[in-house]
Amino acid sequence: MKPKFDPVSRRQFLVGAGGAALALPLLPSLLPRNAEAQTLASASAERYFAHMTTWHGVLQDQFYGSLLGLTPSQTQNFAGIDVRNTPLPTTVTGGKVVLSEILQAQSSNLTPRMLSLMNVINGLDFATGVGHNRGGPLGGDASNPSIDQVLGASKTFYPSSPLQPVIVRNLVSLSQTSSGVVQAQETAESNVKLFDRLFKTSTTPTTPNAPAQTVLVDSVKEHAALVKADPRCSADCRTRLDEYLTMLSEVQGKVQQTVNSSFPRPTTDTSAVEAAAGFYGLPDNQVQCEKLWNDIVVAAFAAGISRVYVCGPTSYTFGPEPEHAWHNNYAHNIEADASKRAGYSAAVQRQFEGAQLDLARKMDAVKTADGSTLLDKGFVASGHELGSGGSPGNHHNRCIPIVTFGNAGGFFKTGQSLDYRDMNAFSWSKDLPIPWRGGLLYNQFMGMVLRSMGLQPSDYSTNNGAFGYPSVRGNNDHTDAMWAAANQNLPWLKA
Repeated sequence: MKPKFDPVSRRQFLVGAGGAALALPLLPSLLPRNAEAQTLASASAERYFAHMTTWHGVLQDQFYGSLLGLTPSQTQNFAGIDVRNTPLPTTVTGGKVVLSEILQAQSSNLTPRMLSLMNVINGLDFATGVGHNRGGPLGGDASNPSIDQVLGASKTFYPSSPLQPVIVRNLVSLSQTSSGVVQAQETAESNVKLFDRLFKTSTTPTTPNAPAQTVLVDSVKEHAALVKADPRCSADCRTRLDEYLTMLSEVQGKVQQTVNSSFPRPTTDTSAVEAAAGFYGLPDNQVQCEKLWNDIVVAAFAAGISRVYVCGPTSYTFGPEPEHAWHNNYAHNIEADASKRAGYSAAVQRQFEGAQLDLARKMDAVKTADGSTLLDKGFVASGHELGSGGSPGNHHNRCIPIVTFGNAGGFFKTGQSLDYRDMNAFSWSKDLPIPWRGGLLYNQFMGMVLRSMGLQPSDYSTNNGAFGYPSVRGNNDHTDAMWAAANQNLPWLKA
């Protein structure tokens, strides 16, 4: 017996008692013969985008560390300035790969495979001084939606309508509406509620002492067994189906377990965990929450329920204090107080390894119908809401720190440290301990990301993407040559 097949969306579902339907990853051997070639071609062209925004700004040496001292392997003059690149170091010391105070991880996590799919980018500026913002690292502003919403609304990116075009967490996504650009609402306020929304099920009792409800995977097991018994179901498809059902069972199990002995992870959800007394003093629990969110996002990507996920700065900081205290006590003291700098670095490192790298690794563990992984066809990026251009390291728009994993189906060249800073910029700051630097335009990077997802400039602009994305010329802090080059690919970043 085949899965239920939707000829409009080309998606497959397992069905169960009571009308339960579980969205599946594509099982090519069970497609109708007249749909197989077209569906496989469409699946191979699918791309996945994820982005995480980090609070505040940071100092150059704090974020980029040893990368700043590497001898460039290539240099060129681009848009009137000299730019540089070098391969990312792969040295393991004491069981860790350490690029900087922030960019470091256990070598079992930041593996040679992950390093080969990683880029660290320096020297891209927001076109204007935005201050604290929600949407800037995704290209959004008061007049232009963020790129996640551009993708979510694009018929090029989504030829057929998915259940959830964009999974949004926290205040980071800007949507175009009839009344202008507004802050997009969160898709769900907790991981359990997100699971229930995406997979159309309940994983927890609704009343005290009630028995747990049957999990969704159990409700479709009978149909799954029939599907695997179908002689047309290939060994590869049986394996993919088993792996997917196992992944979903594990996700559902996790949302009913505990983060650790101190904080029940319950029969409720992450919102209850976050509300527990003392949560803000235990950063490891905050990291665990991110990993639980990642589990559900990857399951949604695998099933074709969504292909875009964006996460703004969380209500916690991966540090020992909540948001507002963190902003004042740590982020604004990274130059004046070595202990605050160390605390800030440790917090952002947790986000790098425990959230972004964790998501990339989980995406790389899931194979799609054409044999490539979600990460092979994906792009998992992070960016700060403010810059790293130099002293003072507080609120400015220069050198937004960027880390990426994945090459978006071969669009990007990876394994690089890319430095687009203009080392002759802001000569008036030469006497500061860390002179200010500016560089090329962040708009240029945003345009490349949209093109890597299959969009053409005409899909996101009315002037053929003349200035990247948003395709609007900003102030005069950047030269005419920089703006003229903003519609091009950044040096060395395109494969």
